[in-house]
This record gives sequence, C-alpha cells and structure tokens, in this order.
Amino acid sequence: MLSYTDKINELYSHPQKPLTEHLLNVAENSRSIFENLNIENNSFYASLSFLIGLCHDFAKCTSFFQKHLFGIENSEKAYHSFLSAIFGYYVIKKYIKENEIKEELNYPIIGYICIINHHGNLKDVYNTEKSEFNKINQIPQYLDEQIKDIKSRNISSLKEFYLKYNISIDDFLEEYEEIKSVIKKDLKIIYREKRIDNYFNVLILFSVLLDSDKLDASYTETYPRQELNANLVDLYKQEKFGQYEGINEIREEAYQELTSSLENIDLNNKIYSITLPTGSGKTMSAFSFALKLRRKIKNEKNIIPRIIYTMPFLSIVDQNEEVLRKILNYSNYDTSDILIKHNSTSELSYVVNKNGTTKIQDDPTEKAELDVDKAEMLLEGWYSEIVITTFYQLAYTLISNKNKALRKFHNISNSIIIVDEAQSIPAKYNQIFKTALDYLSKKFNVWIIFMTATQPEIFKESDGILPLITNEQKYFDCFDRVNYVFHHTPMTIDDFKEKIVDIIQENNKDIMIVLNTISSSTEIFEYIQGYFDEEGIELYYLSGNIIPKEKLERIKKIKESNNRKVIVTTQLIEAGVNIDVDIIYRDFAVMDSIIQTAGRCNRNDKKEKGTVNIIHLINENKREYSSFIYDSTLLRLTEELTKDYTEISEKDFNLKISKKYYTEVNNRISHDASHNLEKIISTLKISNITHEFKLIEDDIEKIDVFIEINDEATEIWDKYNEIYSDKNLKNYEKKLKLKKINRQFNNYVLSIPTNLIGTVNYDKFIFHVGKNDIERKYNLNTGFIAQENENAYMI
Repeated sequence: MLSYTDKINELYSHPQKPLTEHLLNVAENSRSIFENLNIENNSFYASLSFLIGLCHDFAKCTSFFQKHLFGIENSEKAYHSFLSAIFGYYVIKKYIKENEIKEELNYPIIGYICIINHHGNLKDVYNTEKSEFNKINQIPQYLDEQIKDIKSRNISSLKEFYLKYNISIDDFLEEYEEIKSVIKKDLKIIYREKRIDNYFNVLILFSVLLDSDKLDASYTETYPRQELNANLVDLYKQEKFGQYEGINEIREEAYQELTSSLENIDLNNKIYSITLPTGSGKTMSAFSFALKLRRKIKNEKNIIPRIIYTMPFLSIVDQNEEVLRKILNYSNYDTSDILIKHNSTSELSYVVNKNGTTKIQDDPTEKAELDVDKAEMLLEGWYSEIVITTFYQLAYTLISNKNKALRKFHNISNSIIIVDEAQSIPAKYNQIFKTALDYLSKKFNVWIIFMTATQPEIFKESDGILPLITNEQKYFDCFDRVNYVFHHTPMTIDDFKEKIVDIIQENNKDIMIVLNTISSSTEIFEYIQGYFDEEGIELYYLSGNIIPKEKLERIKKIKESNNRKVIVTTQLIEAGVNIDVDIIYRDFAVMDSIIQTAGRCNRNDKKEKGTVNIIHLINENKREYSSFIYDSTLLRLTEELTKDYTEISEKDFNLKISKKYYTEVNNRISHDASHNLEKIISTLKISNITHEFKLIEDDIEKIDVFIEINDEATEIWDKYNEIYSDKNLKNYEKKLKLKKINRQFNNYVLSIPTNLIGTVNYDKFIFHVGKNDIERKYNLNTGFIAQENENAYMI
C-alpha cells in the first residue's frame, strides 16, 4: 500500500487513485449520464455536471487531506467538501458568464449545494441553525488554513490539469473572499424563490454526482443497455396457456384491450390509468403494455426507458417478481442487467453474462456473479432494464434528502413507472405525489401508469390522465364473485369465538378470518385450534409475529393444498397474497382494505359465489379493534357508505360504493401534509423532510429480534457471529460480508414493539432468541411470545 512519504509530491483522492484521475473520471461519467438522457437542455446539464464532477474533490489537494488519507494525521482541516463547493461555485459561475448562458435557475448555487453535501445528506439552505447559509456565514478557521496551505504548496500538476478546462486555481484564490459573500446572497435568494424547479434540479445533479463518485471510487463498471423483445408476454402466453374459458376469457379480453390501446396513444400524454378488478390479470397485462410502450417510445422519441414496477408491500414484490422472471426466463433473459428486485430485504447478487451481453448464443449458461460491493452499487443504483421494487423505495427517492436514496434518482429519468395498488398511497400525500410525478413526466420524460381496482384521485381526467381501459365497468360487471355481508352490531371476541366455531362446523368450505390486531388473531386461532385440532381441517395462522421464512412456507402450503382449510390472519393477507377461499370473516376496516381482502375470496370464479362477512369486533372496553389500526376519518367514511347495506353483490358494491369512497376521501382528508411538503421542497428547507413525510404511520418503536428456530437459523447465526468476531476484517469488510447474508439472516428476524419484547438476550448488536430459549419466546403456531405471556427467564 502507498504511504504518504512515498507519494509526498503526488496528490491522491483515494488510496491507489491519483486525484486528477478521479476528478476526470467522475466528470466524464457525469457528463455521459446526461448525454444519454433525453431531457430538456441535456447538453447544458452535461456540461454543468462535468464541472461539478471536476470540482467536487478539489480540496483533497491540501496536505491536511493527504496526511489523513495515508493515516498520518486526522483533523477537521482534512474536510474537503466545503472548500470544494466554493471552488465549484466559482467555476460554474465563470463558465456561465463566459459562455453568455441565460440562467433559468441559479445553477452555481445548485452546484455548490451538490458538492458540499456529496458525503452526506442534503441540508437546509437557509433559516436554520445548521443551514448552508449559517455555515458560510460563520466560516470555520480550518477553511482559511486550507487556503493558506494550497497557496504554499507546489500543486503545479493540479493547476495544469484545471487550466486544460480554462479553470485557474490562482484566479480562484484571488477572488476567494469575494466569492464567499456572493454565495451567502445566493443561498438566501434560492430559499426565497420558493421554486420546485430548484429542488428537482438539485436532486438530479446531486444524484449524478453521487453515482459517478461512488462508481469510480469502488471501481464498479456499469453494463451496456439491453434490448428487450416487446412481445415477451405474448410468447410466454402462447406456450403456457391454452384455450381461454370463463374468467380467463375475460382476463384475455382485458389484456388485448390494454395492449392494443397503444396504437392511438400520443406519447406527449405521459400519465395513464389501468382500472380493472382484483384477479383480472393486471400484472401480466401491465408488464406487456409497458414492454410495448417502451418499444413505441424508442421508435418515436429515441429513448430506451427503464421499466420501474412499484408495489406497496414486500409480499407483492416477491409474488410479481416470480411472474416476471418466468416470462423473462422463458425467452432466456435471466441476468441482472435485465431484471433486479430492490427493497430492504434484497439479496446482494448481480449476475451477468461473462461476455457482458444479455445473451450468449453458444453457451447461455456462462454467467458470472459480481463481488458483493459491486453488486450493491448496481442494485442500489437501479442499473437494470426492469426494476421491481416497493413504492416506499420510489417515494423516498422523489421526496427525500438522503444520500443513499437520492443516488438512483437520475435512473428514474426516461423511465416507465408502474404504480401497482395505487390506492395504497396515503390520501394525505396525493397532492405531493401529483406534483412530483407531474414534474417528472414533463421535465424528465417519465411515463407513469397507475394500476388498481380502485383508482385514487391523484390525477383526474381533467388533469390529463388517460384511461387505458375505456369501459372498465364491463369488466367489473363480469367479476361478480362474492357477496358482501355487513354485520353492523358490535361483537365481543368471546361472542365471535362461539359464532365462528359454529360456522366452521356447519360449512365444509375454506374459511379465512382476518383480524386487525395480533392479540385478537392469536386468541381466535388458539380457541379454534382447541376445537378442531384433530378433525381433518388444516388450520393455519399468519401474522407479523411469524418469522418471514415460515410465513412464506405457510402461504405456499395453503396455495398447494386441496384439503379443507381454515386460515386465521392479520391484515397482511391483503398484500397481494393470492390465496383463494370460499368464506371470509373480516373485522371492520377502511374501504380499500375490505376490497383487498375480498380479492382472496372465490378469486378465480370457479366455485359457487363466495361470501365476505364484515364484522365489528370490540374489546373489553367496547372499543373497536379497527380504531387501533386505521385513520378515524376513513373509518367513518367507510361506515357511512356501508351502513344501509346488509348484503350487496361485488358488482353493485363496485358501482355504488367503492368509486364514491375515493371521491369522498379526496374531499375529506386534509391536504396539509402535502402542502407542507411542497413548501419544504420549494424552499430547500429539507433536513427534516423524512420526518414530515411518512408513508408508513407507525409511531411504535420496534426492535429487531433474531429467532434461532432451526438448524438453518443456527448456521446463519453462527456465520453472523463469525463475521462480527473476526478481528482480521476491517469494518467495511465486515459490512460487505454481512450484507451478503442479509437476505438469509432476515428470514429469521422479526420487528417487535419495544413494549412487548420482554426478556431477550442482546448479542452482537441485535436481540437474539437462542435455540434453548425458543419454547419460552416463540410459539411454533402463533410466533413470538410477548412479555405479558412469557415464562420467567432462567439464568
């Protein structure tokens, strides 16, 4: 390894990497990203991003940083982003002036914001204690010492490097004091402008800088963009499906209407909706439409858009990934540059063909898996033609200040975004999503498809959203698979226990009971289990108390079993789990939850009409369990719209109730949260944006617990311990090795509310229920045992 004394006359950005090489690599890659994007003024953005990249690590030229890099001396004087940002501001301002570029926005200060934050999260620009304005208004002493250091050092090679691009370090040093005062004025101005354009320009330039910097520092190469056959789904369907009968005939009709709608689409209209009933094959239809839309965009706009398929829940992500992989694998598209899944539990694996292309004619099995650090770079940067992910990942890339989340923002430009189950977006954020997605569609050439059985009013037809299914009611009329039965009289848990046992005894049908809390679900399950444990009924329990691996195995068994089943579950069953039963009992919930649950009843319309019973369970204090989980405004609205019905068919329910619900939601829900977020992003006062923007409203503090339930869990736990205890590994090496086993490890991890955790060992930075403690803390049927039900801990 290089030492400081070995290279005292040379400048380095990273060990083994000369500073000028890194600066030029980042600059050229940043420029290349914009040159390959089809957005307005992309040539100017390409030049601007080149300058940002060229300046971002300028202050690494100080002796303070060089000594820090080689482990000689650590001090705040080695901090390089501040002075580099001032230098970047100077360079961009000079470039704009010399080239007589008419500024629409204050690009020098945008460049400054990007550079000063490129090793952290974006901060407020003004009017807070830790804002960028206060930072430059109270210049730290180390900045002046860095200037003195640069003046005193022989950095002729760096000066010559910058002169190639008409940038004089000497001129900058002369104007340094004046530049600082101008930056202060511009920070104040950009705050007071209150322009959303400023926010999104910061995001895309910041994203490109982050990505180029991290890719170069990690020596990660990206792979060439790949062609995709637009008829992939058609080829798969021709092979896998025979004659279309019954409900499949209706699904095929919807598929053909959707894909043929492309013929008349004007690509300048970029926001679409697909409204079809649950169980109508939307996943396959939407994917086929997106592939064909991609071809049309390429032919007419010369853009090759990525397809970003987003869903609200991890279970739907896994389920839809399986569908898409089957379609792609059928045509031998089986590498990570074609499809990746990215969410909090994704495996850090990126597989490519050894020759770097998507297909190998001679030997398609010649694959190579990248090192975990490079795989992480490409996965988290969304470097694939198709990205399947959660809506959470997308949302926190559009509305965020986080370095890690924003790095992939530029790869959302020139894309097709499918928003599946769009009604899951909290209604209070409808306006901010409309603002963000509308901006993306107009400025960054993004096409957006909202897909759901119950369209929320984010975009209305008056806003230009184009329905791709012209007569949606026709399909809803065909899907009349269940009757909704409303039991309006509140019922205690004890009363319901007796009722449900009678119903199970009277019916030889598959029954699912969906409850709102884990405590009520375990109580009902254990009561039923006492009656029917040995009567030939397959009894299943599902909730967030069950480790993920076991949960998936139970769902698989439910799907594959032809025996009679009784399933007790929490609302997790709503999340796109394709289970099919005859009768459902659902504790009262908000409308979209009721509709999603109903989608698990007589799903394929192959049985007699199913029944979805909506009940009102109350606790010992006569409080409804639904009130612990759902928004009170939405519960009241659902109650108002259903109170006059005791029974209604699915067809009439969709026609008379569900559409009215989403119209009323938009009218009743306060939009203050969206308005506040719009104010935050327009003023760039964004340090606390993730506190203001919460897709998942969960104020309960939770703790991760590893459950060592079997031999596989023990093996993974031992591996985890081995990595953590290895003194020969550096911290970043441990981190990479832990990420490699992250998915297997998380198969045995539960997130438990702090107040329910009880007595559990804390070991290697995580709570751990060991094999010897399983009986006390984990019930093999109902999962984690909360503090109130646990036995004493024996030491």
